Amino acid sequence: MKSILLPMFFSFSVFSATAAELIVPEEFIVQRLNSEDYSRSIFSSDTKLNIPEGQNILVLKYSSIFDHDMEDHHITVASKPFIISFSVGKEVKLSFSYPEQFNQEDAKRFAKSPVVKLINPNGNAVAVMIQSLASYNDAAMKQSLLRRDEMAQQTLVQDEDGLMSKTSPGNLVMLKYWWQRASTKEKKEFLTFIQAQQ
Repeated sequence: MKSILLPMFFSFSVFSATAAELIVPEEFIVQRLNSEDYSRSIFSSDTKLNIPEGQNILVLKYSSIFDHDMEDHHITVASKPFIISFSVGKEVKLSFSYPEQFNQEDAKRFAKSPVVKLINPNGNAVAVMIQSLASYNDAAMKQSLLRRDEMAQQTLVQDEDGLMSKTSPGNLVMLKYWWQRASTKEKKEFLTFIQAQQ
């Protein structure tokens, strides 16, 4: 009996954590979903994502291959990584929509300013915000600096004379803060940097 109930429990827990399914076409490389790095299977052309309920951030990169007109080789047109921010409420299957790129010139224009839509089962577009990864990271950095300034203003220390004075968080606190927010790749790069410094 336990052997039957245990798999059923896990299958229900998987479904309750997922609010939507999104299939991303092969022309888009999923780099990250929320804070988790993502790697595509080499056996599948499209990428199937299980999207959790609530606010989601998807990091994508457009990449398409075209035949060169005059020569016998291929040209890859790729965008810089970009962010799609969207919210999912209930279990749905989302469709991924974007303008079809018929030639290399269309693809280059698209790569400079990607526009994608997420469509719910009713045929309605889900509200999405699209921005470059660089501008998103800049905004996140500004936000964290603002939080650091707020923390510095709220942190009080008693000096030798018994007077309370404001101080900023210590370097160790900030290192721990950034370590917790770093991706696995960033952590490895940082450890390599530390080892090189010693």
